[in-house]
Amino acid sequence: MKKRYSINDVAKLFSITTNKLRFYEKKGLLAYQRDASSNYRYYHNEDIKKIQIILTYRVLGFSISDIKDILAKDDKESHLDHFYNHWKAINDKIDKLQLLRNSMEGLIDSMYSSDESNSCELLIQSITNLNELTKTKDSWIDRWDFNSWAKNYDKSVYHGKGVLNMYQHYEEILEKVFTLSTKNLNSDGWVLDLGVGTGNLAQKYLNADYHVYGIDQSREMLNVAKNKFPSLKVRLGEFMKIPFADNSFDAIVSTYSFHHLNQYEKSIAIVEMLRVLKDSGVIVMGDLMFENEQSRQKLFANLTGKQIEFINDEYYSDIEWLANEFKRHNKSLEYIRIDLLNYIITVT
Repeated sequence: MKKRYSINDVAKLFSITTNKLRFYEKKGLLAYQRDASSNYRYYHNEDIKKIQIILTYRVLGFSISDIKDILAKDDKESHLDHFYNHWKAINDKIDKLQLLRNSMEGLIDSMYSSDESNSCELLIQSITNLNELTKTKDSWIDRWDFNSWAKNYDKSVYHGKGVLNMYQHYEEILEKVFTLSTKNLNSDGWVLDLGVGTGNLAQKYLNADYHVYGIDQSREMLNVAKNKFPSLKVRLGEFMKIPFADNSFDAIVSTYSFHHLNQYEKSIAIVEMLRVLKDSGVIVMGDLMFENEQSRQKLFANLTGKQIEFINDEYYSDIEWLANEFKRHNKSLEYIRIDLLNYIITVT
């Protein structure tokens, strides 16, 4: 005969109130049976396990509706969907709190060094800047639909040169980024691959036994990368919202990703990259770029209207501007040209 637990037994077992159990019953998360003679609720071992699961998800911050859906669809993909969504919500919240903390610190410093007459102006300016920054971080969208491209991405870059032959030196760029980023990297160094895609660059660090994390805003890209390289640690994230603590990485690398940010977004991303990079760390990025505006216009003079339209659909970096932007943060930039549009920059 199965062991029975009364509602008081269960409440005592988990150090919760009986009302909480009744609440879960009312929301459809938990069922119970009644004793035929006493009409009291009772639960079996299977119910105890289910209650433990419910309480665990509640500690993790999942909503009642999410838990109900997880319990109804007990499969890996459903769980991953909910966990990824919850992870993103948590990361967004942390990011906003970090912005708020930085804003408050700036205000406190300003108030100490200024008189009372302009304190209101400082407050208004701080709020304006905070709102603009938050709006920019929250409004980035994937206009290129990388989720749909994920399964065919490797075929595109390895077997197709792309418009203007942009992928003709794809493997060479990956290898150079790896070599430059590991030049002074200790064997136990931590590497962050931003815009990891299907994991082709990250694989090189795995093969060399470095600690590497890959982040991407595309769930499907992460799925492909994880299937190809099971030992690769992946996280959902973006350039402007990197889900790691300050000073976490010895090297930050990226290929064919940075050009999806406009110039203001690049400025935000640079601050975010430097936040998670150790003081002695290095940033190496291989991407589609121009040396400056003059070189951009010189190239455009030899392109067709369709080719120019294709380039203008992205945000190819201006290396001269990037160098000045990193200089503002006491960092220096060097670059090498690979072909017509591909460059590799190293920031130290």
